[in-house]
Amino acid sequence: MIHQRGFTLIEVLIAMIILAIGLLGLASMQAMALRDNQDAYYYQQATLLAYEMQDRIRGNSNVVWTNVTAGTGDLCTAALPCTATQMASNDYGYWKKSVEAVLPAPKGVSAKTVDIKLSSAVNVSGCQGTYSTSLCLITSWGRVNVKRIGVLSNDSKFYLEVTP
Repeated sequence: MIHQRGFTLIEVLIAMIILAIGLLGLASMQAMALRDNQDAYYYQQATLLAYEMQDRIRGNSNVVWTNVTAGTGDLCTAALPCTATQMASNDYGYWKKSVEAVLPAPKGVSAKTVDIKLSSAVNVSGCQGTYSTSLCLITSWGRVNVKRIGVLSNDSKFYLEVTP
């Protein structure tokens, strides 16, 4: 009777295959976690920028914000202070520049990544027009590394309802 000690080559090969499959699954899970972490970061940035704009709107509530266009810079000085509409234009332009600097552009869309509309005209979850004067701040950005077509959209939007 012969007593064998140790592992055979087939046993070692099967163990290596099982280990390789486990490591591939772990690597795939790590890649998904990194992508989802990036999406969460962009969502957080969109939220912070929208809440900052909300504060600017509430601080300048005498303006009809749906008629305001994004300004290109602060043209006001101590000698020639801004009107409420000029300040609103500057605030809108600052918000637009900040979003464009932090968030990736939506796929197939021009540089317009922010918008201010009446909530009743938007009527989506988050901007349902609670009051007739409610505004909806819309921030759009393109998602990165989306590889699963049909499961996740290529673009994300954040809606924030503001009552001036």
